[in-house]
Amino acid sequence: MLAKEAQRKIVMPDGSLSLTQTALVNGALPAPQRLVVPPRYHISKHLPLNAEARMVASVRFASTIGAPIQTMLTVNAAHLQRIDSGSVFDIGHLWDGYRTFLELLRKWVTGRGLVWSCVWCREYTGGRNQHYGEHWHIALHLPPRHYEALTAQVAIWMGEAVGTPDGKAKCIARSQTGAWYISRRKENAGDYLGKATPKMRIRYGKPVPNSLRQTDHPYRGDGPIEGKRFGISRPISEGAQRRNGLQ
Repeated sequence: MLAKEAQRKIVMPDGSLSLTQTALVNGALPAPQRLVVPPRYHISKHLPLNAEARMVASVRFASTIGAPIQTMLTVNAAHLQRIDSGSVFDIGHLWDGYRTFLELLRKWVTGRGLVWSCVWCREYTGGRNQHYGEHWHIALHLPPRHYEALTAQVAIWMGEAVGTPDGKAKCIARSQTGAWYISRRKENAGDYLGKATPKMRIRYGKPVPNSLRQTDHPYRGDGPIEGKRFGISRPISEGAQRRNGLQ
């Protein structure tokens, strides 16, 4: 009976394993063991090798179908979750929250009779600033007449009120702490969203330049992200481009 008891381990509330009965009888104090919980989703540290090229091409195509991408929403998701912002961040995992939020945004845009022309990415910021961790960039087609309505809606979705603009020409709106930010984008947004695309790749065991990388942004966005890291909406996808004879 004692041998069977000695083999039994009980998971404690803190994730460690309880002492066996044999250890308790003998007075031994082995080092506590912790359970290793696997991630719910695949973890990546950077974008795929062709991500920047694909997003750049999709943004160009968006202009040819009359749905130019000239607006970008940035959300410091990890920061908003840390301060218990609520809304989509109550779900728990940021990939789950992101998918919920993106679908809300898609329905909001299409409900106004607009084409869902969008490229997006999820990035990671290190360092010691208050907005460290995962953040989102969503570049989309949105005529200026909808800016005010989107600003009010984003404030509700994010759980943080509209703040004072930062004075930059590109600023449409920002939250009180800058946790979310809506800006104008005159250049191809795919260049900026693709900055976490690797500049180098491994070929035959040796590092070589990634020939698919098109720009050399000084900023980065690489770091651990669970779940899908970037996306392109269906109306401007590679399939849509092929149907229009552009691929």
